Amino acid sequence: MGKVLVRLRILPTDVGIGSKDVLNSIQKILPSGMEIRRAVDEPIAFGLVASIVDITVEERGGEMDKLEESLRSSELVSQVEVMAVSRLSTRIG
Repeated sequence: MGKVLVRLRILPTDVGIGSKDVLNSIQKILPSGMEIRRAVDEPIAFGLVASIVDITVEERGGEMDKLEESLRSSELVSQVEVMAVSRLSTRIG
């Protein structure tokens, strides 16, 4: 099976919660076989900062649901939005 790259916008539950705290909590609860590839901050308004996170996921049924459920289970995450999903290309040679 291949892998897909999922780009998510993740909002914290409170303005006072930093993006590094959100990423640390996500890292701890991420299901096995999934990994964070990239994360950047996106200022929203009034001090609220979203995290734009790229996560690799196995390309098989139910994996996206597992990912979203695990992220929403974090006490620091208020909202998860899937922005894009793309199949990772394979290297030849």
